[in-house]
Amino acid sequence: MLTTHYLDEAEELADRVAVITAGKIIEVSTPALLGGRSTAKATVTWMGRTGLQSEESDNPTAVVTKLASQFGGEIPKLAITRPSLEDIYLRMIGGHHE
Repeated sequence: MLTTHYLDEAEELADRVAVITAGKIIEVSTPALLGGRSTAKATVTWMGRTGLQSEESDNPTAVVTKLASQFGGEIPKLAITRPSLEDIYLRMIGGHHE
């Protein structure tokens, strides 16, 4: 058993993680599945005409395909990210971290 507040450490070392808030375990799962992480929307980010833009999507490939068509190929500063374990943890505990 390992207890830590370092979620990158928990993700690297743990086979299963538990989230505890207000003294109660609210979920136990693998780091990849915790809080619906494996099905969470991806965020596609790129540099548009008006600055950095982003869109959340269940199908980031479709967003990238649309953008590639608009830009005629290369998409400036393209990045696709999924929620980190910390993002999911913070979403799960909401305002209960005080």
